[in-house]
Amino acid sequence: MLKKALVAALVLIVLLSTGLFLWAKTVFGKDTVRTALADQLSKALGQPVKVGSIAATIFPRVTVNLGQVMIGEPTRIRVDTLHVGTDFAALLSRRIEHARLELSGAHVELPLPAFTIGSDSTSGSASKPPVEIVSIDEVVLRDVEIISGQRTLTGDVEVVPDGKGVTLRRVALVADKAAIDITGRISNLSGPVGNVAIKAGALNVDRLLAFANDFATGAGMGAAATKRSPSGPATNPKAAAAGVPMDIAVSLDAERATMGALALEKLAGTARITEDGMALEPIGFGVFGGRYDGSLVFSLGAVPNFKLNAALAGVDMAAATSFVGRPGSITGRLSGKLNLAGRGMDTVSVMNTARGTARVDIVDGVIKNLGLIRSVVVATSGRADSDSATGGARDEPFTKLGATLTIAGGSASTDDLRFESKDLLLAAAGTVRPDGGAINLRGQVQLSDELSRQAGRDLVRYTQEEGRVTLPATITGSAEAPVVRIDVAGVAKRALTNRATEEARKALKKGLGGLFKK
Repeated sequence: MLKKALVAALVLIVLLSTGLFLWAKTVFGKDTVRTALADQLSKALGQPVKVGSIAATIFPRVTVNLGQVMIGEPTRIRVDTLHVGTDFAALLSRRIEHARLELSGAHVELPLPAFTIGSDSTSGSASKPPVEIVSIDEVVLRDVEIISGQRTLTGDVEVVPDGKGVTLRRVALVADKAAIDITGRISNLSGPVGNVAIKAGALNVDRLLAFANDFATGAGMGAAATKRSPSGPATNPKAAAAGVPMDIAVSLDAERATMGALALEKLAGTARITEDGMALEPIGFGVFGGRYDGSLVFSLGAVPNFKLNAALAGVDMAAATSFVGRPGSITGRLSGKLNLAGRGMDTVSVMNTARGTARVDIVDGVIKNLGLIRSVVVATSGRADSDSATGGARDEPFTKLGATLTIAGGSASTDDLRFESKDLLLAAAGTVRPDGGAINLRGQVQLSDELSRQAGRDLVRYTQEEGRVTLPATITGSAEAPVVRIDVAGVAKRALTNRATEEARKALKKGLGGLFKK
């Protein structure tokens, strides 16, 4: 008896399933339904939507399958299959309620078309459609491919509609084999406007800026989005009228990052992306073994303008000089403050266009091939240039090297450069290229008390200042091959001045002595 009951139940289930399948196929297999759904999606998005095919399944949920879906003119979004899962009870009334949209094989190309998310999908309809989309509870994108220029991200996206926006429940993307996780909420898709958090093993700041630029250059995701020139802000009257410009706050957390050719570590901070640019403030990261903390602001465009205001600490100068193509020219640890503006992201453009001020101090380092001591010995010995004068030493160690710099036109000028070591002090003014490609400094070299005592009485007498041997010097050439010259004419002039001063003192002393004798 039980066996017969089970067989009967099974037969009943098969019949019901078959009937349901045939009903679903009858309802959703018509071109009129395909056209109606495409029309409703077009009105809801404010962009043309084309649907190539339509079918239906009943397991595990009644689902309408739309194939070869294309959105935009020209097409910016292509979907292999759009699965629309809905409640069966509502579907009996030919209404799609509490739907789950799953997009398989989605291909999204930025910039996006000018969507008007949230439009009334039934406005303007002359008659009731054969199937009506009423509400959507969840949107899932599987194997989505997002393309911006030559940049591609792939992964899965899960969002929940929320008023005028969406909650980003899960966004897991991969770019250049680096995983990126995004969560947050877009409160208004018309901007878009919202707050999101990006956590990544590796982050490419150039690409983040490029994606932001693609949103702002195109239409973003809303009716208020604007067209903008490559070098200027958005200028669309509709955007001002709608009052919903793009404004996204992004929390950034990345183990590694790249910015131009720079490799960064432990990047953390907050970015604000608007139609005009991306402001990273505050932002901190490791660079060349040291630390950058401050702000970075980029304009949007093919070649971005930048502004930075930051403090540097503990930067390894050996790594920094290698980066700019001058390996080994200087070592030590740099700290300082930067306030610069410029244009571009590559090293050459940044150095050539940067303008502003900087204060840098480097401690406990060596300048390769500088040879200050050697040059002083050769110039004051009266002998020809000879390595025997200093045992062949040319590298110059220092305890501190500091300067205040004014940067413009690919050059940095200073009037307070100061080089300190146990043997001498150099105070100079002039210009240097930030990459060390050219040096033009003029100043004075002053030997230490110990070296001044060893220099000989006459040299001290005729070149001294404050009791130390002091010699005028120029430094030219490059960081790799600096050229130090001691100004012999200047030495002679100082000698004559000191000699005249000494004779005047003697004469004055003698004259005063004779006066008192009388």
